[in-house]
Parts: sequence; C-alpha cells; structure tokens
Amino acid sequence: MSVPRESIEDVTIDGYDIPGKTRILINLWAIGRDPKSWIDPRTFNPDRFISSKIDFKGQDFELLPFGGGRRVCPDMTFATASIELALAQLLHSFDFELPPGIEVKDLDLRETFGLTMRKTSDLIVVARPPLA
Repeated sequence: MSVPRESIEDVTIDGYDIPGKTRILINLWAIGRDPKSWIDPRTFNPDRFISSKIDFKGQDFELLPFGGGRRVCPDMTFATASIELALAQLLHSFDFELPPGIEVKDLDLRETFGLTMRKTSDLIVVARPPLA
C-alpha cells in the first residue's frame, strides 16, 4: 500500500464518487501485478525491463515502488544509490550458489504483506570468493 492520501474535494474517478476528506490507500501491489500492464505479472522476470520504456521513478503508473507524481518518495535517489552500491559490492566480491541439496524449484518466493515487501521465508545462499 502507498502512504495514505486524503482528497481535498469531491471527485469522480472512473465512475466512483469520492467525497472530500476521504482517506485513500492505493494498492501498489495490485498495480504491479495487473495483467493489463504486464505479461505473466506473477512471474519474477527482471528481463522484462531490458527493452521497456517504463521507469521506476514515479511517472509510469504501471510500476510505482517509490510512489508517484508530486508525492514521490523524497529519498528515492539516496535509496537507489545505496542499494546499487551495496549490491554491486556483493556481486563483485562473491559468487553465490544454493546450499547442497537445494534446487531452484524448492525456493519459496511468496511475499509478506506490510509497509515494505519482503519474502515470507529467508533466501539462504552460500557466498564464495570468486577465485576459491
């Protein structure tokens, strides 16, 4: 869910009458999994963004990890840079593999509902130095 909003005046959106002073929660989870916007939306497929013009910075409403419009997250740039730096350092320093006896089909990729999206169960991997 996005951060709650409040309408300042009566408005009609897609035939729904929303009175002024109504608190609104936008379900970003549902927007990100809309089959009208995405092919096979429930499948984890980061390659779908390689040739896509959709950007995560809040102007394309199919993907809103940081909110959108005038109320976009003010720390989006800092968060993006911090995550990219940490991920780049990990990927550069280690080769990752699943523990012995675990296969990709055994992974649980379900998500837990909350203020942030996280996996229901932890992903356990073995990190090895690349030259080991």
